[in-house]
Amino acid sequence: MLAVRLYKRLSSFDLDLTLEAPPGVTALFGPSGAGKSMTLACIAGLARPDAGRIALNGFVFYDAAAKLNVPPQRRRIGYVMQDYLLFPHLTVGENVAFGLHRLPRREREARVAAMLERMGLAGYETRRPQELSGGQQQRVALARALVTEPHALLLDEPFSALDAPTRAALRRDLLDLQRAFKLPVIFITHDFGEAYLLADQLAVLVEGKLLQCATPAEVVARPVNRQVAQLTGSRNFLSGQVLSSAEAGMAVRVGEMVLETPPAPWLRPGDAVTLAIRPERILLVRKDAPALARRNALQGVIVDELSDGFTCTLFLRSEGSHRLRAGAYDLEIVVPVYIYERLHIAEDRRWTVVLPQEAIQVM
Repeated sequence: MLAVRLYKRLSSFDLDLTLEAPPGVTALFGPSGAGKSMTLACIAGLARPDAGRIALNGFVFYDAAAKLNVPPQRRRIGYVMQDYLLFPHLTVGENVAFGLHRLPRREREARVAAMLERMGLAGYETRRPQELSGGQQQRVALARALVTEPHALLLDEPFSALDAPTRAALRRDLLDLQRAFKLPVIFITHDFGEAYLLADQLAVLVEGKLLQCATPAEVVARPVNRQVAQLTGSRNFLSGQVLSSAEAGMAVRVGEMVLETPPAPWLRPGDAVTLAIRPERILLVRKDAPALARRNALQGVIVDELSDGFTCTLFLRSEGSHRLRAGAYDLEIVVPVYIYERLHIAEDRRWTVVLPQEAIQVM
């Protein structure tokens, strides 16, 4: 277990967080400039906090009260930075062996050979970093960090500069390595899809504050506030007023509609509330579906759309007296391209949509 409690005054905000990272992958997720890299630097010993305590499996690295600050080389932490920092004048083998200089030559060579084999780099020992692809350089950096048998691993956006196929392959490699070594891994990313894919635990950091830390599914389903909801993909935010509240759910007036939402025991009738719903959770009702009374249904027209080739984002403006908010459109809806094509949405712009009660986030 890596236990981190640190405070550091920065130029634009104070980095002030408490985080526990058990064996597994903890994704430190947030926008650029949130304090993520500084957090790793403090854990690794490359920066000194102003206050706090950092310990790994009971071994204390830093304790401001006790005036203790263990140097980086004694912390047994592997650290892979965004630009890898491979030594261009050394071979691949020499780069990986860099942290093993105190070992006998034969043991050092055996460890390096075994690690390069594990990383799919056997036979590359004599090459220089500049002769390798980006993915191979990343594997060398991981090998160098792991060959010293660290007790934790820190990764600072290690895949951000790679092409999509290489990034996907290295994500699989990282999961395999974590399962093999069973280390606490703290992984920095500002790509939410990557965080959701890799993380056992998702820690959302904004301007030096840890807003939420839970499983990715928990953060997506129950964001603690609008900021977390926005960062994790919610794009529909609706202001409303609670009309009634019961154990089974609430009735909330939003614009000219009443929506049924999940229960929120901390709210009372008359309270102002913000509702959020992710665009991919909104359902389009097929034109050949039976005519049924559906909860949280409204009719509208698609006034605009965007596509990235994989999904289509539809901008729907509700019709009649069911406007949810002012503006050019009421809802953003995301559908896969094959659904867009199968339903002939390009030709048919008028739709009934449903906001599933269980998909509405109450904040």
